[in-house]
Amino acid sequence: MTIRALLSLTVMAILFSCKNSGQPKVLPVKLYSDGFQKITAIFKPFVYDLNGYADESKGDPFNLFDENAYVDPRSDDANSKEYLPRTDPRPRVHSELYFPAKSGNRIVVDLLVPYLLSDVYLYDAAEGSDSVWIYTGNMRQWRLKAAYASKPYLALSGWEKYALNDSSRYVMINFKSPKTVVTEMVLYGKPFGPLPALPDAAYDGPRLPKKPMREFLGANYFNEVDPVWVKPFYFSRIYSYTSDFDHDTTDEYPHIKYDMLRLGYWNNANRDYYFYVEKLKKENKSEAWHSIAGLPILMARRGFQDKGRPVTIAGMNSEDPLSYGRHAAMMWNLAAFFGKTKVDTDLLSISNSPRCSGRGSLTLFENGNEDDATWVGPKYCNPLEYFAQSSADFDGHESRLGKRFGIKNADRYSSLITDGLMELDTNRIKVYKFLCSTLRDDKAFLWSGGIQYHHYSQRNLVSAVTPEEDSLRWRLARVRDATYRIQPGVPCILGENGYDKNQSSRQATPVIPHFNAEQSQGIMILRSINATAFSGFDAYILFWLKDDVAETDKTVYLTSGVIREMPDHSVRPYPAWFYISAFENRLADFVPDSILSENGSVWVYKYRNLRVPDSVAYFVYCPTRNGTKLDNYQLVVGKAANQNATLINFADNSPTGLPVQMKVSNGKLTIAVEEMPKLIMLNEIR
Repeated sequence: MTIRALLSLTVMAILFSCKNSGQPKVLPVKLYSDGFQKITAIFKPFVYDLNGYADESKGDPFNLFDENAYVDPRSDDANSKEYLPRTDPRPRVHSELYFPAKSGNRIVVDLLVPYLLSDVYLYDAAEGSDSVWIYTGNMRQWRLKAAYASKPYLALSGWEKYALNDSSRYVMINFKSPKTVVTEMVLYGKPFGPLPALPDAAYDGPRLPKKPMREFLGANYFNEVDPVWVKPFYFSRIYSYTSDFDHDTTDEYPHIKYDMLRLGYWNNANRDYYFYVEKLKKENKSEAWHSIAGLPILMARRGFQDKGRPVTIAGMNSEDPLSYGRHAAMMWNLAAFFGKTKVDTDLLSISNSPRCSGRGSLTLFENGNEDDATWVGPKYCNPLEYFAQSSADFDGHESRLGKRFGIKNADRYSSLITDGLMELDTNRIKVYKFLCSTLRDDKAFLWSGGIQYHHYSQRNLVSAVTPEEDSLRWRLARVRDATYRIQPGVPCILGENGYDKNQSSRQATPVIPHFNAEQSQGIMILRSINATAFSGFDAYILFWLKDDVAETDKTVYLTSGVIREMPDHSVRPYPAWFYISAFENRLADFVPDSILSENGSVWVYKYRNLRVPDSVAYFVYCPTRNGTKLDNYQLVVGKAANQNATLINFADNSPTGLPVQMKVSNGKLTIAVEEMPKLIMLNEIR
């Protein structure tokens, strides 16, 4: 889309908004006598909030520029009520998190090309007095151009002008606190050259190959579980702590010795190490990674709590990659020990003996977990902090820390996965991309292993809903397309999703008539997996694999497991485990093919076998939870080889499902459809 076309669409959208909100018409762009004009080519994809609030706080940093088309502070009508801006960029929820005392709240606008900037105007809505600063320059070096104290009373509201007199592509505005209400920011200048063409709003570039179901599913858990129960899951996301690997309380950095024996030990009989992740890889042909969060044990003992930044020395600048040397050294040792590349073992700084390298068992590393959590108060991690840690963990911030820091300096095959975001926050990923492009010389996107989102189908954080009530597939499809626009070629992972069995939990599974809570949990998980697969996501990681408590435990997420370890240490599988196992077993080599029906009382999805393209499977169900059932539904399947089809019923105690042979008549199959999905498998004649 050309810049002119995008501007036209922007104007049309504003006109429509104005017509429905009583706002004035779009003003023509005027060239003033000094040769400067109002800069209207400011677009939402290129406005960045460095504190990461746009998706989670119900605030929008673009509101600082969204009314530029119909305000002109230099015009004679600037102070007419008709032409006063109304929207507000401030975060609405948890606003205290996004205004840290040291840095305040920062919004950066990328003008796409350098401009000769003359002035900036701020509309001060005057609700409270505090400091505002405006900078030009870039992310590595800002130049302070204006400092301003907002007005304390509404009667003092109005436009404030400041001279910039500088050349810059980027402008940053910094608010000290949420007391300041600046509703619009208008820049004046002259561009140095034409604006580049902007990308289309919809992504139409190449997409990653679809994953067969044998490589699509995963599960979250803490401790070692018999691989037989992990069989349906290709990925194991294993929650771990920095203190599992960094619990040296004797040596001082940089002489820390890291411990590689998380879920492992030296097997003297075999003269080799035993590692659970290697057992999974060998027996299940699967992949695992550690989600490593928290602090070294020494920092924890000194009073620092989980979710604090794992800087080398307490008090270091958490937005500086060079502050994370200790953590980056741990990541280097992990990749050197577990990765595919053999390095000189004398270079390893580990406590376990004998030393070894290049075991080829772990090449994916997640350096945190929900660091964007809003419930941790001042320990909230902003995008700059997470970028800084990740740049160190990736390659020692382009080896500025040294050659023995970061996974890439140990093993070129290893990759970072973003720490799981607590929600579908594409804004934060957009900011990560911007920081990589502006704060690294190589502009490398650091998380080639995957961009990970967490999402539970809930209503107002009070009660769980079905995936269909949550519009899960549509919701995830939008996120997948947005992620492609931000960073094509990187897998998109739904890293947490699931339901509790206990009905007192806010994440309690909706219970379907004639099914109990355990069965209903399995039904909701099956429908969620299907929705995720057809959204375009590249992996679905179930929360959670194994319960350690009874189904009556009311704590949220503690009864989300699909198996339970009993008091005598035996394992009880729930119906959900059998449903998932049958789904994966039957569709191991299948990928999503097409959505045949996604409205009305019956929804139908079609899978196709990658190895045998004539082999297809239909996933059919009623998308409700009120006991809906249709006894004689006519499923259109076309021509089937020998008119044969196999209906697979998911059953509580069958890891492969219960097959029923059926005959196709006139290209149709008559089946009973209910809220428990069914699979219909056949070989089609094309």
